[in-house]
Amino acid sequence: MEKKYFKKLLITLLFFTKLFSQFSSSDIERLSSSQLDQLRDALQENTNESITTADNVEPTPLQTIYIESSPDEDASSYFGYDYFLRDINFFDNIPTPPDFKLGAGDEIILSLWGETNLRESFTLNKDGMIYYSNIGFINLSNKNLKEAELLLTNELSKIYSTLSGNNNSTKLMVELGRLRSINVYFTGQIVTPGINLIHPFSDAFSAIVQAGGIIENGSLRKIQIIRHNKIIANIDFYEFFVNGNNSFSSIRLLDGDIIHIPVVSKRNLIDGEIVNPGYYELLESESLLDLVNYAGGLTSNASDELIFKDISPINMRKSNDLATVSFTINHSNLSGIVSNNGASLSVLSISENETDIIVYGRVKRPGEYPLLKEIITKDSKKILKESSLKDILDLAGGFDDPIFSKTIDKNLVVLRLNENDFYGVEFNINYDDADEFQLAINDRIFVYENPNYYNDLFYTVRGEVNKPGTYPLREGMTLENALKMSNNLTEIGSINSITVSKTFESYNQQGELTEQNELVGNIDLNYEIGDKDIITILPRTNVVRVDGNVYNEGFVSVSKNGMLMSKAIELAGGYMPYSLKKSAYVLRANGEIEKANIFRGRAKKVYPGDSVFVPRDPNPSDFEITAFISDLSTTLANIAAILILVDNQD
Repeated sequence: MEKKYFKKLLITLLFFTKLFSQFSSSDIERLSSSQLDQLRDALQENTNESITTADNVEPTPLQTIYIESSPDEDASSYFGYDYFLRDINFFDNIPTPPDFKLGAGDEIILSLWGETNLRESFTLNKDGMIYYSNIGFINLSNKNLKEAELLLTNELSKIYSTLSGNNNSTKLMVELGRLRSINVYFTGQIVTPGINLIHPFSDAFSAIVQAGGIIENGSLRKIQIIRHNKIIANIDFYEFFVNGNNSFSSIRLLDGDIIHIPVVSKRNLIDGEIVNPGYYELLESESLLDLVNYAGGLTSNASDELIFKDISPINMRKSNDLATVSFTINHSNLSGIVSNNGASLSVLSISENETDIIVYGRVKRPGEYPLLKEIITKDSKKILKESSLKDILDLAGGFDDPIFSKTIDKNLVVLRLNENDFYGVEFNINYDDADEFQLAINDRIFVYENPNYYNDLFYTVRGEVNKPGTYPLREGMTLENALKMSNNLTEIGSINSITVSKTFESYNQQGELTEQNELVGNIDLNYEIGDKDIITILPRTNVVRVDGNVYNEGFVSVSKNGMLMSKAIELAGGYMPYSLKKSAYVLRANGEIEKANIFRGRAKKVYPGDSVFVPRDPNPSDFEITAFISDLSTTLANIAAILILVDNQD
């Protein structure tokens, strides 16, 4: 029993060791209700005393629970930090800043020319001094180049008299030689805290860039420069990022300076219809209006109503359950509200309102048009006025075009939506009266096409006629009329060999218009011709073609009076075995198809130009009941005839 209990306890411990190694305690707090139920079931399943595992049966694996941690906020949503994520290059030949201070390790180049010519280089020692022969030590620490030149001129004039006096025939110049890097300490929320070697020409901004930038918890508005344990400057980079005001470049860093980046004390989120949504740092005295300004202001689609969510500080909360508050606020009141850390401001967007009417149909530019139009009064004032039906139609185009207007039916229909009528209210207006009809928002204007103008209906006659070609179609025109228009048939044209094919237009699945031609059956001379019909007259012939399951496929001579279908098949050699005799058919010269009758075509006549086809049984059997009955009937008939003859002889 103890061994069994120990085994179950070990499995449970292994399960939870694997499970909880995948997420932290904060992840457990974010479990959903369904995940909590799964965890509860897993606990019960592993602690239930009734669970037993046979030695020869593998235990059912426990259901794995995956906990997804919430993704980190996008770094770009924290305003200003990406300014420091840049590569920066310094060059030795860049101009020396006028306020650059000399210090230990700097190299200067001293040049004299005139009565005395020399050029020497000196490196300031750890006390900021150089040693000059015949003079001694000269202290240049914390001097800029101009101050160093004045000091060296005074000192060297003791041994070079031409440096001073009225003539000044000897000139002196001091240049920077090899520069030393300065040691600057970085503390607080910096990527690489501690001591960093930076370029001596650096200001606070470029120094932070060389140190890798500020981490997202660091303040961009309360950066401190500490020198000799005293704060000599407080820098607010927002002035530079937002307004372009550079006040930090005037503060030259010295060796041993400290740049301290404190933690952000207040940061708010702004999103919605704002130019640059994201997280912004605010000073304690700044209002929500400052937050909007830092984010670039509102977009053109912004509403003047905003949603503000604030969080009470811990020391001011009455209850953790009531730590947040949310309310709407008008844009005009933003300057009077100072938020707490963690607050958010959402700028709502304006709602769409309907302002247009729609034109359909036979106009040059169908679509949506605004109901209102701007007009200028006699006193040069601009006002908005509702457009008339004619104003909108003129915008849609086509009514002033002398050709296009002929294709337009001037009787228009305006459909107006109505809350009391499911189908709306319909108005019928003539274009000549359109200037008097006032439209309303959401009106639908229907402009119809005049079908009479572009009515180019035609038909085509080809083949054995005296005047083939394309002819205009007239109402009620028959095949007989069409043949007369084409000056009747030629000498070899066959009146029985006329076909008519009709053109059908349709749209395919891609929405493209397609055309296809198909033969029309059961036509005669009274057939009424349609648009794009093609009439074909074949030449006269004196043969019938027999195809299919016959012994001798091919042409069979026939007179103009025709012959029986069965005779034509007989002349083609007759039926071969397994012929479907009842399914034989005639393809007339005019394209019509006629099946054989129940007498296998014995009464069906064929004429010159026709074709006979005898199909074969695709699944033949050795015993064909139809053929057997037919042959039996023939045999019995022959026997009866013989008996009659014998009886007559008797």
